[in-house]
This record gives sequence, C-alpha cells and structure tokens, in this order.
Amino acid sequence: MIDFASALYLGLRHSAAQLGDYAALTTGYPASLVAAPLARRLAADAAALQGCEAGMVAPSTLHLAIDVFEHLGRTHALIADEALYPVMRWGLERIRGLGVPVAWFRHGDLADLARRIRLRRRGRPPAVIADATRLAGVPVPLARYVALVRRHGGLIVIDHSQMLGLMGASPSPRQPWGSGGGGALRHAGGDPAQRVLLLASWAKAFGAPLATLCGPAALVQAIARDGPTQTHSSAASEAALRAGLHALEINRVAGAALRARLWQRMRRLQAGLRWLARGCLPDLHAPPRDHPLQHVRLATAERTMALHAGLRDAGFRTALLRQFDGRHALAVIVRANHRRADIDALLAAMTRLAPQLPDAARQARRLSSTPMEEPQHV
Repeated sequence: MIDFASALYLGLRHSAAQLGDYAALTTGYPASLVAAPLARRLAADAAALQGCEAGMVAPSTLHLAIDVFEHLGRTHALIADEALYPVMRWGLERIRGLGVPVAWFRHGDLADLARRIRLRRRGRPPAVIADATRLAGVPVPLARYVALVRRHGGLIVIDHSQMLGLMGASPSPRQPWGSGGGGALRHAGGDPAQRVLLLASWAKAFGAPLATLCGPAALVQAIARDGPTQTHSSAASEAALRAGLHALEINRVAGAALRARLWQRMRRLQAGLRWLARGCLPDLHAPPRDHPLQHVRLATAERTMALHAGLRDAGFRTALLRQFDGRHALAVIVRANHRRADIDALLAAMTRLAPQLPDAARQARRLSSTPMEEPQHV
C-alpha cells in the first residue's frame, strides 16, 4: 500500500541500527529530579535551531501543554484561538477544570483578539495561545501577534509542530519555506528575547517521539522546575532523545535537500489536482497550501468519503477528517521519500475512480431533505 497518511514529512525513520546501543530505555527519574545529559543537549540544540534562548524536552506536546498552562494560569489571562489543535485544547480543558478561566477568539481574527485582550481579567497580562499556521495552511502573522500582546505586557504560546523541520529563516519568493527548518520564530524573523513560547512535536518532520518547549530562558526554566508532568511523569526515553539528536544531524547535513525534494513532490501533486479539477472531477476543491498536508474536498461528504474508500481499496492510504467548518476533507500528505511515480499513481487512481463516485446532484438533493449530525472527528 502506498502511504499518503503519514506525517513524517521529511521521511526520517531512525532505525535501531542508526541510534546505537544504550544501557536502559529510561532512568526511572522524573525530569525535575535528574535531567539526562542527552535531554540537556537536545534542549540546547533545539533552542538554537528555533532561535530561542532556552529549551526543554518532554515525551509529548500534551505534557508540555499541561506544564505551560499550569504555570501561566497562575499569572496570566489565557486567551486561545477557537480552532486550536485538540492536544492543546486538552491542556486548556484541564486548567479550566481547576478553575482558571479561558477566553476564546475567532480563528486568526486579530481584531477579535484585541477585543478579548481588552476584556481580560483586570491586572493580568494576556497569554495568547494559537497554532503557528491558519486553517488555510499559511503561517499566522506572528510579528503582529507579538506586537499586540507586548503593549499589554503579555506573551504568545505557539504550537508550531506543522512548521518545525519545514519552514525556517528568511523566506522569499524563490524559497517560500525559508532555510534551516527552525520553525515559526525563525520564519517570522523574531528576536530570541521576545516573549514567545514555542511548543512542537518532533513526531512529524523530524520523526522522533518527543516534544520541545523553547523560549525565554527564565520562563522555560520556571516551567521545567515547577511543571507537574516534570515531577509526576517519566522523561523522554533514551531512544526518543537519540532519535531527536539524529534528526538534528540529518537536518544539518541534508535538511535543505530533503525540503527541496518535498517541495517538488508537493508541487507535482498540486498540479495533478488542478488537472483533475479541470477534467473528470470538476467539483474537486483543493485550497492552495504551501504545506505537505493537502486537503481535498468534493461537493458532498458522501463523494469525499467514497473517494477515500475507493483509494484505500486501490492500495492508497489517505486520511479522512472533519474540518473546522464541519465539512469533510481527504488529507493527502506528501513526504520527501515519495517517488514521482507514487504521486502519479495516486492521481491516476483518482481519475479511474471519478466515474464511480456518487452523483453530486443527487446526493445534494438527499442531504437537503435529510439533515444529519456528523461526528466531530472522522
């Protein structure tokens, strides 16, 4: 089966042979008691890559979200984007359960965010929480977010899991992703001293099962010292830490070439989708996204789901998801280790399936007379 559902964007795998031998998978110590030397090294290297003063490592972004919101909930007014990724929402739901209020602003709407900041709890600086990319796949205007909260003594918390390893410094028309793969702050040209906390999963572009938090040194050190998961959960495993360091070495040596190959594969898929939309699938809608995660949608949910099922039967793994606006989309994820032939085979399969899909007009009439409640996640 040809896989277009995995988010290992750069194709990094980190086999046991590449990581080497180690004495134990875990130390049994919580991170707040004993930080492994590899964890300290990875945290420092991650901070340098992302353009920040300091970093810390955890097994997942959920661990970090719990620690960050526990800390900020005592000192700041929490204001979050309503389209925030679920894992970050889970961290906010926990802190709300402890009695800390959380306000929400309309997705990507700076005017609504400014209004929420004005209405925040009196005397508390704002902590604005958002993803690094908007639903359309483009980066948020991080500099404008920073300027807005700076006037009120606040800070920004950004989940840039979808940018780390892909986007970096000095983007240009010839190199839209920029260089280095350092993520959101590098891409925005931000200063290391700015009040920005960057959370990121490394299980996407870097292919390592861990997460990092990077930002101002004093703030990161306070979260590392006081975070509840730092005391009550195991630290990232030896294998995960070695995978993270291995990813950084590959990024240093071959990251630019991998990103260039990935960009070419993504453009090949986009060109093919445009050709399908002009021909056998005129209802195909694939918003232009300069990101490996491409969203494909047909006129009705039934047609989109039928395309997903047909591709699966034809030997292609894609992902079906429910979008923020309630519609269904097919997630087609391009990776640097896809061959041109893989892209072409997927497009050919979609062409063959087009005549077999449910009739769009008939499905639209049936849906208009039979409303249904769709699940939150597919």
